[in-house]
Amino acid sequence: MSIVCFGGGIGATRLWRALAGQLGQDSLTLVVNTADDLWHYGLRVCPDLDTVTYGLAGKQDQERGWGLLDESFTAMATLAELGEDVWFNLGDRDLATHLLRTQLLSRGVPLSVVTAHLAQANKVSTQILPMCEEEVSTEVLVDGGGWMGFQEYHVRHQAEPSVEEVRYRGIEHARTPSAVLAALENASLVVLGPSSPVASILPILGVGETRAAIQAASAPVVAVTPIVSGAPFHDVGDAHRAQLRERLLAARGLEHTASAAASLYTGLADFFVIDEADLIEAPHIRSLGITPIVARTLTHVDPVCTPDLVRAVMSPTSIAQQNR
Repeated sequence: MSIVCFGGGIGATRLWRALAGQLGQDSLTLVVNTADDLWHYGLRVCPDLDTVTYGLAGKQDQERGWGLLDESFTAMATLAELGEDVWFNLGDRDLATHLLRTQLLSRGVPLSVVTAHLAQANKVSTQILPMCEEEVSTEVLVDGGGWMGFQEYHVRHQAEPSVEEVRYRGIEHARTPSAVLAALENASLVVLGPSSPVASILPILGVGETRAAIQAASAPVVAVTPIVSGAPFHDVGDAHRAQLRERLLAARGLEHTASAAASLYTGLADFFVIDEADLIEAPHIRSLGITPIVARTLTHVDPVCTPDLVRAVMSPTSIAQQNR
């Protein structure tokens, strides 16, 4: 079994951990969004790459959703004492990752090689690939204001202002890595993870040949909803991430629903996993030419749901075998 997964961040990492636990880390190739990376105090910070790596290494702070377990923030507190507006926190231990990455990049080491080194150092055997080597930056045009970087909008402004437009600066120069193309050629299954569609999935699909290569792959393509509109939020972090998704979808004229997310994958995804709470949306998804699969998806709320979600994600491989 060779599964190629696309996404990034907290939601996708939850699923990658579940798949790795069931199938083994070596069965996965993860193509991770880098459009929300940023330069911060001279350091190259790659939030999604690090979240995925820490998650698979068992080092991720599950409660906070990002960063390392048992983290301290002395360096950031000291910056605040020096008069800095510390709006983007980096943990003291997490700083080591950014320091090493920045040093290696400054020596001309490609981001993919740096990422592989960090994965190996964290005892992660999964192949983790950045979506491209080139720098791509998600930017948003806020209502009544100008353009700002994704992290500034997401973290500093807490996704409060409405968004008029989203762009991926530099994406026209980005190329699909050969390792991504090779993985797709040999894939048994392709998974578009439960990440924010506009922030995390569309930048990946916008790189070079990536979308076309997924369409050309012989493996079935299953997308997993990041949205469960029929269920309440269980913590402040999930509520904030939902607001962020909603703002970005609205900028594309879409509602914050599972079927709206599915519409962005028309012509690409064969299957779309929705939560049982959103069963009412299944006919709409089917009308898009995508087969809906219903499962319990909120694994972070109820871990008992995890096997059900893994079965749902894997079910297209059984369907494909039956059709041969």
